[in-house]
Amino acid sequence: MGVELVFLYPCPFCRREVPVVAPVKPTMIACDACRGRFPIVPVDDRSVRFVKLVMAGGKAAVDPDFI
Repeated sequence: MGVELVFLYPCPFCRREVPVVAPVKPTMIACDACRGRFPIVPVDDRSVRFVKLVMAGGKAAVDPDFI
């Protein structure tokens, strides 16, 4: 259990923001609105792990008294 980072990629066809959970490899995704397929640039895995560490696996994101 923990937190996942969601990245929003704009569809080049209809401009809708398509949510993707921290893609660490180049891939093709499909827009759920217009069904257009397009390539996305992956995120840096080290950056994703750093943010998860800083957020204490999601605890810092939901607990206002975490610090």
